[in-house]
Amino acid sequence: MGKTVLYLFAASLVLSSYTINNDDAKNKKDKQYSLAEEHIKNLPEAPEGYKWVVNEDYTDEFNGRRLNTAKWHAKSPYWTNGRPPATFKAENVSVKKGCLRIINTVLSPTEGLDGKPGDKYSLAGGAVASVKNQAHYGYYEARMKASLTTMSSTFWLSNRPVMKEIMKGGKKIKTWSSQELDIIETMGIIRSVNPDNPWNKTWNMQMNSNTHYWYQEQGGKRTDNTAKRSDVVSYMTDPSAEDFHTYGCWWVDANTVKFYYDGKYMYTIKPTTKYSDTPFDRPMFIHIVTETYNWEKQVPTAEDLKDKDKSTTYYDWVRAYKLVPIDE
Repeated sequence: MGKTVLYLFAASLVLSSYTINNDDAKNKKDKQYSLAEEHIKNLPEAPEGYKWVVNEDYTDEFNGRRLNTAKWHAKSPYWTNGRPPATFKAENVSVKKGCLRIINTVLSPTEGLDGKPGDKYSLAGGAVASVKNQAHYGYYEARMKASLTTMSSTFWLSNRPVMKEIMKGGKKIKTWSSQELDIIETMGIIRSVNPDNPWNKTWNMQMNSNTHYWYQEQGGKRTDNTAKRSDVVSYMTDPSAEDFHTYGCWWVDANTVKFYYDGKYMYTIKPTTKYSDTPFDRPMFIHIVTETYNWEKQVPTAEDLKDKDKSTTYYDWVRAYKLVPIDE
């Protein structure tokens, strides 16, 4: 009889411990996403019958001591080498004092593709990518401060090409297509401006967003198909390297994306329907990238990158939300 009582007592202790551990895990999870949940009040009004909820797969406050590798790749597996002269380095990515940080550095010696000897790359930035690649319709936002350099600070979504066979000229041919949703691309400093076409003169204080529908036919070249903005309220923002600002988009459906700056609506882009009636219907992964652009010829020098603070893009948080029926 005594042994039975002891066994029951031991079992109750195990059950109590399990319950406490479960409660602790739930409280920790609730705390982890409490700021994102509180932020819902700042999102666009949800359609009738729906509500916004946090999409935990792509939400991170970056409050830990290191990158959460369950959510993020320190170096993107989707884009492993950057646009010359800057490549991507995992060691340029860190999490410190509540921010994801990507620092831009000089490579010495220079490198070729995949870190091999060569002179293709003389600079390094970073390309953080989400582990999961099923980001779909919803709201995506980052609070970011750009580096004070001529390297980019960006936040965007993309997917891998898919192959489809079509009939053309009586023959069956292969085609490939992929999509890219640029929420923000900016630089802290603009140095290369063409006086005859100064389209980028204020690029560091604009909401630079876009949708790309990449398309290629068998035997042909890959083409980039973008779309014009509509229902524009404004393009202009504060200088992107002066302070933190939020850059967001509501990916409404396969044909509509709305963009927001510091919670304020800016404009809408309707992706091209040249190749598909529902061009943006495929899920994507997230990219958080610093890189060089081929139109900015004055890339950073070693002197430009001496100041680590000015050479770093800071991401305070990345938050994602999805719509669910109110009764869920």
